[in-house]
Amino acid sequence: MSLDLLFPNFETLIRTPEDVARLNEAILQLAVQGKLVPQDPADEPAGELLKRIRAEKRRLTKEEGGGESQRLPPIADDEIPYGLPSGWRWVRLPEVYHTWGQKKPDERFTYIDVSSIDNAKGVIGDALTVVDPQDAPSRARKIVRQGTVIYSTVRPYLLNIAIINQDLDYPPIASTAFAVMHPFEGVLAKYLFYYLRSRTFTDFVESQMTGMAYPAINDSKLNQGLFPLPPLPEQRRIVAKVDQLMRQCDALAAGLARAEGQRRALTAAALHGAFG
Repeated sequence: MSLDLLFPNFETLIRTPEDVARLNEAILQLAVQGKLVPQDPADEPAGELLKRIRAEKRRLTKEEGGGESQRLPPIADDEIPYGLPSGWRWVRLPEVYHTWGQKKPDERFTYIDVSSIDNAKGVIGDALTVVDPQDAPSRARKIVRQGTVIYSTVRPYLLNIAIINQDLDYPPIASTAFAVMHPFEGVLAKYLFYYLRSRTFTDFVESQMTGMAYPAINDSKLNQGLFPLPPLPEQRRIVAKVDQLMRQCDALAAGLARAEGQRRALTAAALHGAFG
């Protein structure tokens, strides 16, 4: 599916970077509503996947000495933002991820702060800082690993969200400004990442933020958020399709930037010709 099939006549409607941003948002919203790719009745329902996730969560909790995992409140009808396709399930966000805990660094580490995130691209930049333990900032505490999704809870509307996917020379430690979400098996990190950037989740977070200069959401409120869990094969189809469409959007944005550069150059040349 290309952009012109998904959004007929989009080339006549998309004329500015803001238009591209709105297109990105529309693609993500269609994806997390189950409207971007077709459902396959042969897919195992998300309810079966959820049973395995809950069993894994209980096992990890007991291994960590925490007893039974914390019970989450049931989801009320008025919390549900939209209906889901058959085979999907609404769950609370903590149903699909776990954390790695915190520690005071005791060896050289790679520090990931909010400034490390390129929020336009949703990736961790290359300019990461390697820090000795005695020089560790007080906020350098959260353990992360490859495949972990990090979500900045300070000014979350800036979408400082990324997946830890680099091969690093020193183990990464993230700032306490992040919520750390390591998906359970059966939940794709990229699908979780895309949902956290969707309008549905952003609207929820903005409704729960507190503070004026640096609005933030605490972990307790964040964990009340809902998550639309599709069957695993459909997660894969969604991620593949969103990746494809986002590449097309990037190409569209680059074309607009080139056109704007040419327009400016022509304008400058015309002014120089007119006024010397």
